[in-house]
Amino acid sequence: MSQPLQQLVIDVGNSRIKFVSLITNFKAGETQQLPLVKNACSTLIEEPIPWEVIQSWFDGQQNNQCQTVVAGSNPGGIERVIQNWPQGTLQPPIEVLNTADFPLEICVEEPRKVGIDRLLNAVAANQLRDSAQGAIIIDTGTATTIDVVTPQGSFAGGAILPGFELSAKALHNYTALLPLIPVNDLRQEEPVVLGKNTTDAIRSGLFWGQLGAIRELVCQQRDQLLPNAKQVVPLILLSGGGSALLASHLKGYVRFEPLLTLQGLAIVAQKICGSK
Repeated sequence: MSQPLQQLVIDVGNSRIKFVSLITNFKAGETQQLPLVKNACSTLIEEPIPWEVIQSWFDGQQNNQCQTVVAGSNPGGIERVIQNWPQGTLQPPIEVLNTADFPLEICVEEPRKVGIDRLLNAVAANQLRDSAQGAIIIDTGTATTIDVVTPQGSFAGGAILPGFELSAKALHNYTALLPLIPVNDLRQEEPVVLGKNTTDAIRSGLFWGQLGAIRELVCQQRDQLLPNAKQVVPLILLSGGGSALLASHLKGYVRFEPLLTLQGLAIVAQKICGSK
């Protein structure tokens, strides 16, 4: 690439829409770095999109100086973003749909059915891991995924379980008396382990249960990646909307990359659009 590429990348999930402006300043094939995040914001899926804030990131620039791209696991949300795209500074976005175009081998039974966010994470992980090193990617959002990238760089599958919010809603919706615990309650202070009332007991189960499930799945997947002692210990990455809640408890062996999906999308967009 002869000069830095400016990008506006949009990830439309089931709960939130995330917007990030980035600078990509590496050549294809270079590793150990991700596109540099300059600005970021997000909104709940049903809330108004903060177009004025996003446009302000690019004040003074021509609309052809920034590549814009959108992807995600929520087709209706993506359609809303595209239909409400503002006139002016920003180019209409390219929608990334075809995962066959990704710079990634997908070694699962039905490659086209893998969630696009999981594959974007794998693309970003390949940019960070050392040669001959595998990777394990923890992504906590509406669902939590723990996925494996092999030492050869292919996506090998993984595990999916309910995230914090989905677990809280399931407890409330499918029982007669259990209250709904907002995820923001978990952010205010670390839940006690031994709940002395129903609310604290649910907080304990949501937080420590999620953390325990992640630790066990990482342990099992690490054993799968390391059948013998000669292999390199995998890179373990933590990302997603709930990752900040867990980061301090996984410190020491996990690398915190909260915007991994969006950075992976920026890498894919660069490839698809032929930027070098």
